[in-house]
Amino acid sequence: MGVPTSKRIRKRNDFQEIRSQGEKVFCKSFVCQYRFPQEQDFACRLGVIASRRVGNAVKRNRGKRIMRELFRMHEAKLPSNCDVVVILRSSYARYTFAELESHFLNTCAIILKSSKIS
Repeated sequence: MGVPTSKRIRKRNDFQEIRSQGEKVFCKSFVCQYRFPQEQDFACRLGVIASRRVGNAVKRNRGKRIMRELFRMHEAKLPSNCDVVVILRSSYARYTFAELESHFLNTCAIILKSSKIS
């Protein structure tokens, strides 16, 4: 299972473009930045950033796994041509999986709403 590499943002340049040109959605447990690239021929992609402020390697990797799983479960709720970068906050560990899922779904709704406006 998991998210295939074709749906992951892996290059540094891609992360930088999304972070500089994208729009932000602030949440209690993470910050989400997204953009709609001009190319329409690829699926929605996800990148996760977990700095050392989040915690030790175990906490960072757990947070990244959780966000990838939420993306895999709810990818259909995002626009098909969207690049999403999730930046974990150190407070993510205070929330249960259900609460993180609720935050992610709220973020998906905001992104979908802004895609229809554009």
